Amino acid sequence: MKTNLLALIIVAIYMVTGCKNEKENSPNTYYINSELGNDANVGTSPEKAWKTIEKINITGFHAGEKVLLQGGQTFNGSIHISSLRGTAKFPIEFNTYGKGKATILSGDSLAFLATDCQYIVLKNIIAKGSGRLKGNRTNGIEFFKVHNGTIDSVEASGYLWSGIQISGGENIRITHANAHDNGFCGINVDSGEKEYGEDGSKYKTLRNVYVGHCIADNNPGCPEVKDNHSGSGILLGGVVNGLVEFCEAMNNGWDMPREGNGPVGIWAYMSDSIIIQHCYAHHNKTSLKGKDGGGFDFDGGITNSILQYNFSAFNEGAGYGIFQYAGATEWSNNIARYNISYNDGSKNSQAGILMWCDPIALPMKKFHAYNNTIVNNFKYGVNFEPGVYKDFLFENNIFLVTPETDKFIGGDFKLATFQRNAFWAIGNESKGLYQPQVILDKSAIIADPNLNLPTIEDILKIDMNDVSTIQFFKLNQNSVCLKSGNVISANGGRDFWGKEISSEAKPNIGADGE
Repeated sequence: MKTNLLALIIVAIYMVTGCKNEKENSPNTYYINSELGNDANVGTSPEKAWKTIEKINITGFHAGEKVLLQGGQTFNGSIHISSLRGTAKFPIEFNTYGKGKATILSGDSLAFLATDCQYIVLKNIIAKGSGRLKGNRTNGIEFFKVHNGTIDSVEASGYLWSGIQISGGENIRITHANAHDNGFCGINVDSGEKEYGEDGSKYKTLRNVYVGHCIADNNPGCPEVKDNHSGSGILLGGVVNGLVEFCEAMNNGWDMPREGNGPVGIWAYMSDSIIIQHCYAHHNKTSLKGKDGGGFDFDGGITNSILQYNFSAFNEGAGYGIFQYAGATEWSNNIARYNISYNDGSKNSQAGILMWCDPIALPMKKFHAYNNTIVNNFKYGVNFEPGVYKDFLFENNIFLVTPETDKFIGGDFKLATFQRNAFWAIGNESKGLYQPQVILDKSAIIADPNLNLPTIEDILKIDMNDVSTIQFFKLNQNSVCLKSGNVISANGGRDFWGKEISSEAKPNIGADGE
């Protein structure tokens, strides 16, 4: 009897102390209310909320804990966190509660900085700096050497450098972000390393990056950068395994303080295994005497990467830039397929696709551009600036040039191969002019592809999240491009509209695979 009683007492003590320890070790949720809070409070309920975000900076947080700012309120200052360790199951989360997003007015400083952290989540925050020309000299939201970090549903504007900056780390996700009215870039993802190494391995250290459903607009340029580009929308550098999809970049780069190389809407450099797909880049610009200003770009040191299912329109530079600069490592084995370019290159390149390789750079090699639809009202379908281009193959593309012209392809393309592309200059026949001959493409189709072309109003309504609403650039029933292309076995499986494409039957020419 005494034994049973003792056992019951031991069990009871274990249950009490066990429950107490479990409660003590359970993750806390902290609340911040700039109107009704008090930093002397414990912060663990809306009724006992803290008042300022400075309280966050002097508090340590543990796996699974949440820090919630009152939605709809404004908080002054900056959040700085360092060496926090969440886990895959229990990340440390910074978010809002109540209705709306919380706004951090960071003035001349950044709004949120996470340094050397693991499994960090930032959501539903509006970050506002004092302005790129009004005193701010920072990024807006920055992850520095963060491993397994998520940024979701944020807005960042008014920063000299980038609205969102990723420097080093790995396993980064940026979704549903709007980065606008910043200087250097809307969203800049960079390994943070300074040396390339002979094969680029010293620089290509940031692994596994996802950028999806983001908007980068009106990021004009950084007045501090006078010897390089600035004013891009979304930029990846030093990344291995990166995916950018369903993003839009527009009206960037117009105030870059430089006459040389310039910004691009969405692009990558010194990276490997990058996919940019289902994105829309339009009305991007450069400085008065600056170069580039295009829609998309695979720049120096890009390898094993794909541009697919993208739409580019009305950019000052080329719709799709294929570039290699001096000092970059090998550029090779890249693909551009099922993309559309409409009237790009109004200022630079006058083409839908532009190749450029610095004469002293490593030669570019192994590029396959197929089933793209290029409509250009300025000069060329595709243009080559001086450089060495080895194993460049253009196949099953439509090059529709709208003015009177004597060339579809510009520049020095001696080492490039063209096979089974469709070429046509609108208006030449009606004016009694001959179509220009395309000697380098022995299997060319020189005929009107009968495309359904858009109006300017149509272009402004582009929604890459629902391509079924995009009815232009499709082939009409009598098009000579129907089922007349070369078979490409590893063709990605789908066209611009998501229609399945056979790897055995003859495909259409252009981005419409139906």
